[in-house]
Amino acid sequence: MNKCFRPGVRLRFPGSDVVGGPRPSYDLRMTTPLDDAALTAFLEGQESTWLAEQLMLVADEDPITRIRLTAAAGSESAVDGARTVVLAGVADHVPGETAGDSGDDALHRLLDLLDDLADYGFEDESADIADEAREIYLGRHGEDGGECLARLHAIADGEEDEDDDR
Repeated sequence: MNKCFRPGVRLRFPGSDVVGGPRPSYDLRMTTPLDDAALTAFLEGQESTWLAEQLMLVADEDPITRIRLTAAAGSESAVDGARTVVLAGVADHVPGETAGDSGDDALHRLLDLLDDLADYGFEDESADIADEAREIYLGRHGEDGGECLARLHAIADGEEDEDDDR
């Protein structure tokens, strides 16, 4: 049985005779996207086993999600994983010419990971990783006055992040 489908749920896709099988690859459009509230309501009604399977599918494809989940579980291995992805991300980072560049967004996502690591009880480790990352950033780009460097300073120095809507 396909892990993506809940037991007992039979799905029929438009234009297909397949019941409960995968959606045909040529039909990938989403006609009615769920807003956050509707998706949350749907997820709240699902069985925990199915939700865990879905999270593991995402974690298998996204190292940052896996590290977050590992940190939430209290595992020290999250620290090593975070160190690896954050330091690599900072080393590869090229500061964007505008605040909305995808390069800055990718680094902000890594810095969000450090914030999450601290929230899950790894405050000192998160600060240590941010300090290492700051040294790499400064060595490559200097004091550029950018938002990413400011966040690295704040995390490394244990200051409260002023931009909480990230």
